[in-house]
Amino acid sequence: MQLNRLLFQALQRPKTHATILLLAWCLLHLVLLFHFGIVTGFESRKYIEQADNLLRHGTYTSPNFLFYSTEILLVTASKKLQTGYWIVVAVQLLFNLASTYAFYKIVAKFTKRATVACFFTLTFIAMFYYQLYNVSLFTESLYFSFSVLFFYRLLTFQKLRVWQWLQILLLLTLLYFTRPVGLFFIPATFTFLVLKFFRKKARLIFFVAGFAILGFLFLLNNSMSAGGEFDFLLPYTEGQIICGVPSGTRYSLVIPVEKNTVQGLFYLIIHYPALFFSLFFKRLLAFFGVVRPYYSLSHNLFAAFFFYSLYMLVAISIRKWLAVGRPAIFFLLMMIVLTALATGLSCDEWHGRFIYAVFPFLMMLASLAFKRSKDNKSDSSKSNETL
Repeated sequence: MQLNRLLFQALQRPKTHATILLLAWCLLHLVLLFHFGIVTGFESRKYIEQADNLLRHGTYTSPNFLFYSTEILLVTASKKLQTGYWIVVAVQLLFNLASTYAFYKIVAKFTKRATVACFFTLTFIAMFYYQLYNVSLFTESLYFSFSVLFFYRLLTFQKLRVWQWLQILLLLTLLYFTRPVGLFFIPATFTFLVLKFFRKKARLIFFVAGFAILGFLFLLNNSMSAGGEFDFLLPYTEGQIICGVPSGTRYSLVIPVEKNTVQGLFYLIIHYPALFFSLFFKRLLAFFGVVRPYYSLSHNLFAAFFFYSLYMLVAISIRKWLAVGRPAIFFLLMMIVLTALATGLSCDEWHGRFIYAVFPFLMMLASLAFKRSKDNKSDSSKSNETL
């Protein structure tokens, strides 16, 4: 009994948690590197090609690659310095490790239970398909890590001064030029800041900010009209649910305005509503459903068990959302909703990568199902510290 009690007490300590999580993180990534090596196929090829073009001609082959600059510039630096792609993976692993720590701290703060934070972080590490991007030359690894780190940084702000505004601006810029969907952080961050620091004037600010939507639409319009992967209307002509996979039925669409713009998208919704909403809801089902007919049975079972369990926990946690505070909850919900809407408006990705962009946020919401109503000194004293 004495031994059991000592073991239980040891498992409550943050230092023990750090050791367990670090070992788990190292073990998983050693397995990934041993089994897959550095993945340079699939999406990686286009970033490698852009790096080569940048070295030869000093420019990208298409304007849309500007919004993937973080990864491309890293690959370019590795080529210029002749270090090999290991330096790129090392940077990705470093930021992933930092984001894992940030994830633990956020969940500990949310739930006020350090053991729950440890368990959820272990589960976070165990999501094989999320962590796999850390050994791939994809933009996802850095984008996923930056997302968690940015949210963590927001939660640490106790006041807004010039330095805090500069940090927000720099981090938002970094997110935007890592993946174009980084622009979703702009409305989510704005909402967070208003609800946290300007609560008494929130209604007035949100009313006035309605005009700022025009600025957001301008950025979105630029992204859509940049070409390449920003073509939101192309999947509609082939009825695509999964990007690049035609449904077998080709639709003849007459769009008298510039099709790759917000205006073109609105025209499609108004004049082809049946097609639009049919594809929209099928894409949402693919996005949240996570399974694919071309996946292996083990892949589908693993992904389904993981995500469907998360969805149930998120539903259970709803009654505890307000205990965390509106700023954080609205931020998380906006990021999930905006990412889902973008998928519904375009198409879901073959490997289901889009859902993993909000996977950490779903995990954070799910953890609230285990939030302690009243602090328990033996478990929450450490987790209830300021982030």
